[in-house]
Order: sequence, then structure tokens, then C-alpha cells
Amino acid sequence: MFSYHNFVYNNGSYLLKSKKTGVVILGAFFILFGVLFFTLIFKSPIGAFLGGTAFFLFGFFCIAAAFTKLIFNKTAQTIERTGILSYLNKHYHFNDFIRIETVRIYTNFIYTRTAVNLRFKNPESPDKSDLLTIASLRTSKQVEQFIHEFHQITGLNNEELKQNGQSLSLERNESEK
Repeated sequence: MFSYHNFVYNNGSYLLKSKKTGVVILGAFFILFGVLFFTLIFKSPIGAFLGGTAFFLFGFFCIAAAFTKLIFNKTAQTIERTGILSYLNKHYHFNDFIRIETVRIYTNFIYTRTAVNLRFKNPESPDKSDLLTIASLRTSKQVEQFIHEFHQITGLNNEELKQNGQSLSLERNESEK
């Protein structure tokens, strides 16, 4: 068994490591700020209600995101995202995996981070695909290490991904004719 930087082994599956402390503190701050809006008397009670509700909900969603787990089950060959909000839970099989994507994100023309996405075939509609964002990293070294660990855990390597991508594009070209 290998020791990974981004994943931890737990009961036959790999969990994506997450830093919960900062997000929970941020969420608690926004919830308290929302409660403060509800308790103070403002000139506009509607504005206080809307502001308090917005801060409270933002804090709740921060805490819900902190307790979301991404599970890579190698024996069942599945990827699951589970969390507090059950309607956001996802379940994918390795056979539905199309490719891994990295998206560089800029804010005001300044590089801020790179998002790592997984693209899966959608079983309901063959023309569409599902996107699952699994990480947000800052340096190219972190991105390369994460992708390398992902390939080791899932058993997919770059050559298989290229072949899957080529066969997918060939299927699309044949269907267009």
C-alpha cells in the first residue's frame, strides 16, 4: 500500500483529504453574522431579514461543503461524492469515466488556482456528459502530483485515457456522418 499526499486509505477505499477547520470556522462566522442581522434592529426590517438569511445560508453551505466526502472505491470501481445535502450526492463507475480535465482559473487577469475535473458519460443521455470537480490546487506541482495519485488509485493511465478520448471522438465523428 502506498502513502498518498492527497488521499487517505479507509476500509478498502480511498478518501480525498480535505481541510475542514478553516471552512467550518468561516461557516460558523457567517452563521453568527446572519444571527446578528436577525437580532439587531435596523431601519429596514426587510433588508435585515434578507441580509441575515443570505449570511445564514452561506454559512450553512460552507459547513455542508466541509463535510462532503469524495470516495474512490477501487474494489467496486466507483467514485462517490457524499455529504450533508443528499441531492448533491453523485455515484459514478470507472467504466463511465471519459477523461480528467484541468482548468486554470483567473480572476481579473491574475491566476488564482487550477480546478481538477472528472468527465463522465451520462447514462440517461449519450450526448451529454457529467462533470465532477474534485480538487482546486494552486501550483502545477500539486496538480501533477494529484493527477499522478489519481491514476495510481483508479488504475487508469495516460495511454488508456488517450485511447478512450480517441475512441470517443471517433464515435462522435461516425455518428455525425
